[in-house]
Amino acid sequence: MKAQRRKTFHLLKQTVPLVAPPEPISVAEWADRHRVLSPEASAEPGPWKTERAPYQKVPMEALSDKNVESVVLMWASQLGKTDLQLNTIGYFTGHDPAPIMVIQPDLMVARDFSNDRLAPMYRDSPQLSPLVVKDKSRDSRNTILYKTFPGGRINIAGANSPASLASKPIRVVIGDEIDRFPVSAGKEGDPVSLVVARTKTFYNKKIVWVSSPTIKGASRIETLYEDSTQETLHFPCPSCEELQQLTWKQIKFEYDEDTRSCTEVYHACIHCGTLHQEHEWKKDYAERVVWVAAKEHSKTRGFKLSSLAATINYTWKDAVNDFKAAKRGGPELLKTFFNTVMAESWEEEGEKLDEEILLNRREIYHADVPEGVKILTAAVDTQDNRFEVEVQGWGEGHENWRIQYHVIYGDLKQPQVWADLDEFLKRTWTDAEGRNFPIAITCMDSGGHFTNEVYKFCKERAARRVFAIKGESSGDGTYLPLFIGTSTNNRYKATVLRLGVDEGKSKVMSAVSLLPVDENGNKTRGYCHFPLTTPEKNRGYERQYFEGLTAEALQTRYKMGIPYQVWVKVRARNEPLDLAVYNRAAIEVLQPDLEGMQPYASSSLITKETTTTSTSVASNQQRRRRGTSSSI
Repeated sequence: MKAQRRKTFHLLKQTVPLVAPPEPISVAEWADRHRVLSPEASAEPGPWKTERAPYQKVPMEALSDKNVESVVLMWASQLGKTDLQLNTIGYFTGHDPAPIMVIQPDLMVARDFSNDRLAPMYRDSPQLSPLVVKDKSRDSRNTILYKTFPGGRINIAGANSPASLASKPIRVVIGDEIDRFPVSAGKEGDPVSLVVARTKTFYNKKIVWVSSPTIKGASRIETLYEDSTQETLHFPCPSCEELQQLTWKQIKFEYDEDTRSCTEVYHACIHCGTLHQEHEWKKDYAERVVWVAAKEHSKTRGFKLSSLAATINYTWKDAVNDFKAAKRGGPELLKTFFNTVMAESWEEEGEKLDEEILLNRREIYHADVPEGVKILTAAVDTQDNRFEVEVQGWGEGHENWRIQYHVIYGDLKQPQVWADLDEFLKRTWTDAEGRNFPIAITCMDSGGHFTNEVYKFCKERAARRVFAIKGESSGDGTYLPLFIGTSTNNRYKATVLRLGVDEGKSKVMSAVSLLPVDENGNKTRGYCHFPLTTPEKNRGYERQYFEGLTAEALQTRYKMGIPYQVWVKVRARNEPLDLAVYNRAAIEVLQPDLEGMQPYASSSLITKETTTTSTSVASNQQRRRRGTSSSI
C-alpha cells in the first residue's frame, strides 16, 4: 500500500506543474528573463533589457494583466513595435502557452515576419528553442506559417487571405500594421472582425492591435485607440516639474540650410515656457516618465507614442532633419512624416480641385523647356481612335513643368498612327540655351483593346526606355505603392510596369495643390507649372485639359461598416489625370539624381551625372530590394 502511495505521490508531483497556473509575471519580466535578441534582427544582439526602452514596460504589463482584454498601440516607427509583439509571442509560447494568431497585412509580409523575426527568436531564446520543433522536414505540423509547441500553436496569417484566417479557436491575437489591412479578406468581411470572432470561446483572451496611423477618418488604429483608455506618455519639465506630452508644436530648432542638418533642438514647456534639450527631458527616464490615461475603459488599454519619446536609434535632431526633408518633398512626404514619426493621422483634402484656379495659374514659358528642367518624361494613353501623349519636365525637389499635351488621331489597327507616335517620342525639346532634351523614359498604357500591340511596340523600343504599364487599383482602399513591380508575362516578353494608380493620383493631386511659395515666402519644392497658350505656341493646356486633370475626387466610402477612401470620377474624361500619374511613375522608376545631375540634354548626355539616368528599370528594382534606393 505504501509503495502504491509513493507511486501516486510521484505521479502527482510530475503532473501538478503541468496543470498549475503559470507564475504571475508580466510580459516585461518574462522578456528580461528569457528573451534573446538575434544578431540578424538586432543591432545589439544579446539578452533583452526593458530598461533600454522603458516606455515599453507598461504596455507589456497590460498584455499580461488578467483584467485587460485588448491592447492598442498607435505608435510611430523606431520604437520597437515588432519586438514588443515578439515578447508577447514568446510569453504565450514559453510561459503561458496558448493558441496564437499573428496577422500581417498580406501573406508575403507574413512569411518575411516568420523567417526574419519569429524563427530567430525561437532559435536563440533558450526557454523557447526546445519547445518548437526545429527539423521541419520531419514534422509536417511545423511550417513557415504554422508552428506547434506544448500547450499551444502559432498561426501567421495574411489579412488579404481568407484561408489563412480560417476558423480556428484563438486565445491570443496580434494584428500588425492594421492600417495596411484590406477592407475585406476576400468576400469574408473585415479581417479584424473575423479574427476577433475566433477568440470568443476564451474568457482570458488577449487581442493586440499595432500600427502607425494613416488617414484621418479611415485609420483603423485611430478608431480603436479612441475606444480605449487613450494613454499618452508624459514627461516632467526639467524646470517646473509639470507633466506633459512631447509634441511637435513645442519643438523649437535651428537648422542649417546649407548642410541640411539640425544644429540645435529644444522642447518648450507648455507651462513655464522654458526650453530644454532632449537629454534634459529624458534624464532618469524610467523613474520620472509616466503613462497618463485620458479616459476609463473596462477592457481596452490604448497607448499612443511618437518617435520624440525614443531612447535609442532616433534623436530629436533626426526628427527635425526628417521633417525638413519631408517638407521639401511635398505633402506626400509630410503625410508619411506625421504618420510614422509623430503617430498622427493625416487629414486628406477631400474636396475636388477647381479647374478654374489651375487654368488661371498658367504662365508664359520663354522656351520649350523652361529654366530649371533637368530631364523629360512622357506618358501615353491608348484609346481606340487616338493616342494622348503628355511630356513633362522635372527639376530639383521634383519641381514639375508641363511641356506639351499632344493628341495623335488615327485607326490603331493601321500602322501609320503607331509610326506617328514613334516619331513624336523621338522628338527633342529645346531650352533657352539651345540644349536639346530628349524623352528619357516613357510609360505607355497597355489597357484597352490593343494590349498586345502596345507590348510589341514597347518591346521593340526597350532600349529607349519605352515601357508598357498596367494600372492596378484595389477598389477598397487597400494600399498599393505607385511602383508595385515589373512583369514580363506576356506574348512579347515586354517589361510591364505595375502601378498603384490610387497612390499615384494622391501624389499628383498633392503636388498640383501646392502654392508657388510657402508661408515664409520661400519657393515651394515640388510645385507644378502649366504653360500659357501664346500666339506662337499652343502646348495643349486649355480648359479641357484642366477639366480632365480634376475629373476625380477623393471620397470616403464604407464597406461592411469599415471606412476607406477611393478616387471617384466626377467627369467622364480623365485622360490628363491618368497621364500625370504615368509621368509621376516614370520619374520614380527612373530615379535620376535631380539635385546633382546636369540637364539631360544633347550637350550633356555623356557626362557622368546623366549617365546615372540610363540605369535600367531592372537595376533600380534590385536596388529597391537591397534598400539602397531612395523612394520619391
